[in-house]
Amino acid sequence: MRTGHKHGVTVRPARGVDADYVRYLSKEVFQQYGPYDEMLVGWFGSGTAVTLLALMGKRAVGFAMLGRVEPAWDDVQVSELLAVAVEPEKWKLSIGDLLMKEVERWAKGLRVETLVLHTSVDNLPGRKLFEKHGFSALKVKKGFYPEGQDALMMYKNI
Repeated sequence: MRTGHKHGVTVRPARGVDADYVRYLSKEVFQQYGPYDEMLVGWFGSGTAVTLLALMGKRAVGFAMLGRVEPAWDDVQVSELLAVAVEPEKWKLSIGDLLMKEVERWAKGLRVETLVLHTSVDNLPGRKLFEKHGFSALKVKKGFYPEGQDALMMYKNI
């Protein structure tokens, strides 16, 4: 478990008992894009993703999910940041920053060389967070989300 956040937030790998929380928060923050509560819990349960849980005391307040590592682009190890979600009432507490740092730490431990992610072109707070952590825009994917929204694909070489 990692700590050091000014609000006493800790981050640990999620466990099976955390699936309900991942479903709840996914529905809360990603509902407008499609059934991400189902998709993310599916990835969580399949073992194809590393999920990190942010806690204030014993209460979960957010999570991040890193997809499996795959060789691409001349065998560069690439992983996708599948989700970063924080309880809406906790958005101003830098929990997203802590989760982003922990995801990158885990990715480096897995020998990931490039992280990619997709975010809605309309998700300005998310884009600001990702840019703050060194992600750059790569391209727009039209109709990417199940509900038809366009996504901005971003990347970061680590």
